[in-house]
Amino acid sequence: MTHPIVATARGWIGTRFHHQGRLRKTDSHKGGVDCLGLLVGVAAELDLRGPGGLPIIAADETNYPHQPDASYLFSRLSALLMPIPLGGISPGDIVLLHIDESPQHLAIISDINGGLGIIHAYAPARAVVEHAIDDWWRKRIEATFRVQ
Repeated sequence: MTHPIVATARGWIGTRFHHQGRLRKTDSHKGGVDCLGLLVGVAAELDLRGPGGLPIIAADETNYPHQPDASYLFSRLSALLMPIPLGGISPGDIVLLHIDESPQHLAIISDINGGLGIIHAYAPARAVVEHAIDDWWRKRIEATFRVQ
């Protein structure tokens, strides 16, 4: 059975990339979302909650630059989600990835073709995409988190 976070995230595939966007595509609109916006949107659809029952959507921020502050991003993720060991990822988990030499990109772990993949809003693809985790992506995993 597909993890609910993965199933919901797959509904965002094809939504165009838009920095600080929070809008899922529809039949009449291309939407627009970035990597954080995808996580926020999935959390909102599933009413995911962090410590103390706080809805994750309540902690959303949209005042960040294209290259966010890595330490701030890590601390916010650690406060809202449960950090897990790098080797313990499974579908539905969240990964923080190094891009351009800084941990600044987020993705949702999925199950694809019998292995692990990621679903993420990826600027070079100009959309939310899903693909297998190959060695290039695996080397960029900086931290892993799970919704509590």
